[in-house]
Amino acid sequence: MENPEHDIPRVLELLTSSKTPTVLRKTIEKFYAPDASLRHPLSVIKHGPNSRDRLVGVYEWYRILSPDTVATINELVYDHEKNVMYIDISQTFKLRLVPFPVRPSRLITRLKFTKQDEHFYIKEQEDLFHPDDLMKYCFPPLAPLVTLLLQVIAFAALLGSNIYVRFSVIYLAIFGMGNDVRKDRVKEAVEGVQDFAVGGDVETEEGLKKTQYGHW
Repeated sequence: MENPEHDIPRVLELLTSSKTPTVLRKTIEKFYAPDASLRHPLSVIKHGPNSRDRLVGVYEWYRILSPDTVATINELVYDHEKNVMYIDISQTFKLRLVPFPVRPSRLITRLKFTKQDEHFYIKEQEDLFHPDDLMKYCFPPLAPLVTLLLQVIAFAALLGSNIYVRFSVIYLAIFGMGNDVRKDRVKEAVEGVQDFAVGGDVETEEGLKKTQYGHW
């Protein structure tokens, strides 16, 4: 290709929507370097002599699994100096034997180009999926469960960080923040820390930032 920004949308369409293996093979042979690599959550092809032929096999298998794949480019960014392109893609991948309705999955594709004889060829391709988007790609009915699991993990992380912060600042208030402890005002110190943990009191926050072990 002579202009990756202009040509990639058409290349993507041919890769995902080709109806025959001949068109698919010709597309890959025309636009990919002979030693091209692919990194995908479900397959990896490393650089090597004629690795492009293995890439043809992977794309052909995807075409067999989902002959009516539809891909839409949402956003495209091209770094001319590094010859690297990032593409935000929405893709509908319907497995041939799965009767469930499908939902578009979103992925980010990173392409690295190499230039030969004034033409650009894809040297590296990396496809990045969120876990729930990957499940839409593989088995759509489980995608909502994966999304729920991710929300539970996020809540657990938030809860864990709050518990850790509270125990840490209470520990420092009792054992490391000199004056309140020396003056037997442990209760006040703990209440101040609790106010900060719950409401983010500015004065308490500034005090904690300036606190050193043994003195204010």
